[in-house]
Amino acid sequence: MKFSDILLPVSLIILVAVAGCTGSSSPVPATTPPPSPIPTTNPATLAPDPYPHALSLGQEFPFGSANVASEGTVYRYWMNDTYQWLDNMDNHYYTKTPTAGNKYLFIFVRMANNGTARVWYPPASSIAIEYNRVTFLPDPDHFIPDTASDPKAKPIKIREVEYFPKLNGDEYAEDFGFSDGSATTFLYPGTSNALDGYIIYKVPVSLTPDATYVKIPFNGQDLGIWKLA
Repeated sequence: MKFSDILLPVSLIILVAVAGCTGSSSPVPATTPPPSPIPTTNPATLAPDPYPHALSLGQEFPFGSANVASEGTVYRYWMNDTYQWLDNMDNHYYTKTPTAGNKYLFIFVRMANNGTARVWYPPASSIAIEYNRVTFLPDPDHFIPDTASDPKAKPIKIREVEYFPKLNGDEYAEDFGFSDGSATTFLYPGTSNALDGYIIYKVPVSLTPDATYVKIPFNGQDLGIWKLA
């Protein structure tokens, strides 16, 4: 037997094997992988305004009716890390500093009786500040005239705001609820008897006017709410 007689069958076997591996199935088409999704960033969801109908500074809120028809407003604010108050006993200014992480907020409130009979008015102690859903009441450490040892002590002066005029511009503001250093009990008829003054709060340093509200309960029924900015 010649070598060529052996080689031919072997070649046929190899060709058949190759044909069986490549020709017996359809070719698989090439596929392109799907594009990776592009991450999206949703804008931060803002907390809803808790009092969307809050009044602006200077807007009047009516309370009472008929012979005790009255109105009140918050018309100004002032903030600072400290303030200086005048002690009339020694005629010296002292610096008031809050505890760490706090500052002072002054709000200016005016109430007037447009009726004919005297009326109870909400005292400063009931007027609250709300910021970040937290309520703040007036700073109990603030020295007010009726705590002076001398009953004839003059109105307390705050150097930074002592020349801030009242809303009608005829006098300078003092502690709300006081007139020439004397505490008042009723709100009497007439513009000249309007109560106009500041209330001091100790608040977080993070407090901003655009997220701060003043809440005044009138007559235990109506609630006036003002937004500082």
